[in-house]
Amino acid sequence: MATTVAAALAAELGLRTGADLRRAAAGGTGVGADTAAAPGTAGAGLAAPHGAAHDESRTSPAIGPPKTILPVTPDISALLPHGGLATVTAITATRRGATSLLWRLLAGPTAAGAWCALVGLPDRYPLAAEAAGADLGRIAFVSAAGPRIADAAGALAEGVAAMVVPSDGLTPPQARRLTARARKGGTAIIWWETRPVAGPDARLKVTRADWKGLRANTGRLWGSGGLDACELDVTARWRSGGARRARVWPYGGDPAGPATPWSWGECP
Repeated sequence: MATTVAAALAAELGLRTGADLRRAAAGGTGVGADTAAAPGTAGAGLAAPHGAAHDESRTSPAIGPPKTILPVTPDISALLPHGGLATVTAITATRRGATSLLWRLLAGPTAAGAWCALVGLPDRYPLAAEAAGADLGRIAFVSAAGPRIADAAGALAEGVAAMVVPSDGLTPPQARRLTARARKGGTAIIWWETRPVAGPDARLKVTRADWKGLRANTGRLWGSGGLDACELDVTARWRSGGARRARVWPYGGDPAGPATPWSWGECP
């Protein structure tokens, strides 16, 4: 039933689904193919962390290559194990600046023409998404609450290229089933991690958020003035055992430097 609903939705709205975005083995076609050879975009080769293959085989079941790799912005690319948005990613929702990171994560796929959906996440500020580079015309905001979150997410799986879902909206068995469908069908799942989920390919966490443009204001929590830019320090832990960190400017500002590899002992 869910697959039928997703197919009908895709046909009616002309959605570019995960299947449309799959890259062929010999170079790929569709979204992501044109950027495959561009540095810092989806498809650009990233050296695997030393010992990553050994760690993954030891700690988790073998997983085949993703069917879809969605392009992301250069400042996000090196934080992800495949250089682009693929299969399952988690963002630690409780961290200040997490919403800005989410919008920046969606900027690349939507700018490339991919459809994304936010399920059961009310009170998001869409103009911030636009400021971060996301195409609002390619983002569906789906109102759902309680058990309807799992129903809506299941119906949209394989019908959109990427989907953001609050982890506490699904039971652990439901989350596992949705993850399995994502891996099989090529839809990228982004867990808005309000409750820990098992086995994301990458878990992104904002360790520091600094807003530029505010001036100190004695006796008040927030300063005066206008916000010019936001600077985020982001860490990424990969399922394979790798780790990265990068500085991201979701709304403009200084150009972000490349992400750097680091060891588990250095993770904050």
